[in-house]
Amino acid sequence: MSDPLAASTPPRSLNRWSIGTLSILQIASLLVITIAVNFLSNHYFVKRDLSRGEDYSLSQWTKGLLQAESLQSRKTPVKFIVAFRRSTPITERVRILADEYARLSNQKIVIERFDPVRDVDRALQVAETYNLAANAGVINRDDLVIIDARDDNSVQAGKEDSAHIRFVTQEQMVLYENNDGKTARRMNSFQGEDMLTTGLLSALEGKPRLVYFLADKSDFQTELNNNSWTVMRDSLLSQNILPVPIKIGDLEKIPDDAAGLIIAAPRYDFTKEEISILTEYWNRPASNIMIILRAQQTPDLLRAFLREHGVTPRRDQIVTTKGKNIVYRVDAAFTPGFEFTRDFWGKSTSFDGMSSSLEVREGAEDLINRRISPFKLLESSAAYWGETNATMKEPSFSEIEDRMGPLTMAAAVIRGAASDDRFAAKASRMVVISNANFLDPGALRTENVDFFNASANWLVGREEMSGTGPRKLGTYKLPLLASEATLINRINLFFFPAAILLLSLFLWNARRA
Repeated sequence: MSDPLAASTPPRSLNRWSIGTLSILQIASLLVITIAVNFLSNHYFVKRDLSRGEDYSLSQWTKGLLQAESLQSRKTPVKFIVAFRRSTPITERVRILADEYARLSNQKIVIERFDPVRDVDRALQVAETYNLAANAGVINRDDLVIIDARDDNSVQAGKEDSAHIRFVTQEQMVLYENNDGKTARRMNSFQGEDMLTTGLLSALEGKPRLVYFLADKSDFQTELNNNSWTVMRDSLLSQNILPVPIKIGDLEKIPDDAAGLIIAAPRYDFTKEEISILTEYWNRPASNIMIILRAQQTPDLLRAFLREHGVTPRRDQIVTTKGKNIVYRVDAAFTPGFEFTRDFWGKSTSFDGMSSSLEVREGAEDLINRRISPFKLLESSAAYWGETNATMKEPSFSEIEDRMGPLTMAAAVIRGAASDDRFAAKASRMVVISNANFLDPGALRTENVDFFNASANWLVGREEMSGTGPRKLGTYKLPLLASEATLINRINLFFFPAAILLLSLFLWNARRA
């Protein structure tokens, strides 16, 4: 039976005004929330590099430079003028890279970007301001980044002050290779961070720091290319350090403007007079020496100099065996504890060629009394030993004559009160490496170049830049057979669209039912 009461009750009328008001309030609330979320996310956010190889993350070396006192203490921000056409294949990557420099510099770097083809007036102004016709070519032909580290006084006075201006062109950022032997080139790798960081460092410091290389004591051939000397030279130049070959036999003293001294692969011993010159330099405040040794070839007077400072090159050769084969390439790891190698702690590397071990007298009381502190930096793995019998055809470990691993292959020495801020700037520093082949271009490893650069920066007082360096971003080919390429094309052109069409038909039919 039907309910007569329900039948007699009239239906309630819709209150359209309340529904409309509620809808308007909901839409307004949604707009307010959207605006608030956008505002907060624009000012408070965490940036993460989700690329597979962290291709958009800056290296520790670059981050150290961006936080260095030389940049953070500036009153005038450094200007990056990015004059790149939109059509170049690296424009977007350079833009992201420049923005990352500005973000991590705490606003000490400001970015200006423009397309020199589209904005001709601005291109002409920049070309006139920086005299580009003489410095870096024509701006609408050569895409480039201008790094201007002049202070306000120089800018207002209209001074060019070229020592604090650097130009980084697209050609410097990109490495090319011929495409299958043809004349057309294709991009092989991108080294934008490397070039921008080098340019920024050079612009901040102006003149490079001078490091003298004792060419008459070394078997590194400075007149040749593609050898250990060229790798060392190019690495130092990228740190705004200029290596100057000299002959210690022609000197009465090491020049006063020396930021450091390099003794690499010495094959001739020092005379007493030359050792006196070396000792006089080392006894100066804030003197710095890098010594790279060949296995079993350390000259006697140089060995005595090193032994006096707690690091003695041993007369052995670090080897191991694999089956019946002798292995001279040494697998090693960076030892923790020393600050300038923090980014390398526990990481492994390999040194090709022959290596000798170093005796490092850490914590020796007589050295402490003389304010000399040696430290271990790099040790071989435990599988290696120091073979003292160099003429043995089939070396084997002898507990009586040989030394079992791990063996020290690199060490640092500090002379002075480096831990006291009042005297730290006057402390002298030394790095000793017992392998002269680790910079050989035929077996070059990125971690070894980073270690060399970190050592060089530590020696010249740039502790904040002692981390790992920038990486080159390469392009890769995917080798495919013709049949495989045909299959991929068919999937993209036919099978994938057909699958979408079938799925659409299925959904349409299901909704009709």
